[in-house]
This record gives sequence, structure tokens and C-alpha cells, in this order.
Amino acid sequence: MKVLKSSLIVLFISLGLSGAWAAQWQLDPDHSEIRFKVNHILTPVSGHFTQFKGEMNFDPASPGSGRFAFSVSVKSVDTNNGKRDNHLKSKDFFNADKYPEMQFVSSKISHLRDDIYALEGQLTIKDVTRTLKTEFRFFAPKPHPFAKGKNVGGFITKFSIPRLDYNVGNGKFLKMGVVGGTVDVDIAVEALTPN
Repeated sequence: MKVLKSSLIVLFISLGLSGAWAAQWQLDPDHSEIRFKVNHILTPVSGHFTQFKGEMNFDPASPGSGRFAFSVSVKSVDTNNGKRDNHLKSKDFFNADKYPEMQFVSSKISHLRDDIYALEGQLTIKDVTRTLKTEFRFFAPKPHPFAKGKNVGGFITKFSIPRLDYNVGNGKFLKMGVVGGTVDVDIAVEALTPN
């Protein structure tokens, strides 16, 4: 998924801010997360993907000209249980050998209110591509304490995916009441830009 995930993401501009920020951002994977949660019988199980990359072009003064493109390595799924991770990577769910990446590419970004923006784009999982609409919040950049000459900003988003719409499973485990049909996704991104 040239995804995002945010997924996908966040914007905060303080009152009186007049400086122009560079539109190109460098993803900091060590301080970014793509997490998910899905019900197992009665209670939720959570996990995350440890390998992902993204291209981020965003200027709060001109959000419509921005673009996000993310890809996520399916084989990097981690639920803190090796047996479960291998099952998720199997043909029962992601079929990671045949479909090694999930991708998201934005098609529209617009300002909604205050620090909140609307994001629309194409999410591809396995052999299915569908339109995903979500909202993100952007935290205005400030000087990075450990990277001289760089500013750090933040993006966060949350959304839900009907996994069967993307052929992540055939419905067998949903009918058995073992694995839920809706996956909740949380994406938090820190990114750098020159100051």
C-alpha cells in the first residue's frame, strides 16, 4: 500500500503563523507507525507493519497541490505471535508471496477546518484497488532537536477497512466468528523538512 496510512495523517497551524514550509517531506520510519486492530472472537488483537516507505509532498498553504504515496511490506506484519503472523501472510489472508506490498496513492487533499484535512486516494491490497477517504491532522513543524538544519512535523490519521472488500480472507473465519470483518487502522508519521 503506497500508502500512506495515516494511513494517512495530520495538520496543525498555530494562529498567526505566516512562514512558508517546504512541501517535500522526508519520512522518519523510526518514529512512525502503521498499526491495526481486528476482533478475534470477542476481543481485539492488534499489530503493526515494521517496513514501509512513503513519498510526501504537502504544503498547508496549498493542500490541493500535495501528494502522498506509501507502500507497506506485507511480510513485515507483526502481531507479537509468530504463528499468527505466518497465518496472516498465507493464502488465507494476505497471500504475501503473491502480493508482497499494499499501496496507497492520494488523488485529492483539501482543507476542512483548523488543523484537519480531507484525504482521498486509491488503496491497493492484493488484487483490489478501491477509493479510500479519510481525514488527517498535521502538526506544524518545529526545529528538530537532533537534526541540525531540519524541521520535524507530524501527521496522523485513523480509518477502518472492510477486509473482505480487499479479498483479505474469503469469509470463512468471519462466519465462524473467529476473525472480525472490519480492520481499524492508525497511522502516525513524523517527517523532516529543511528549515
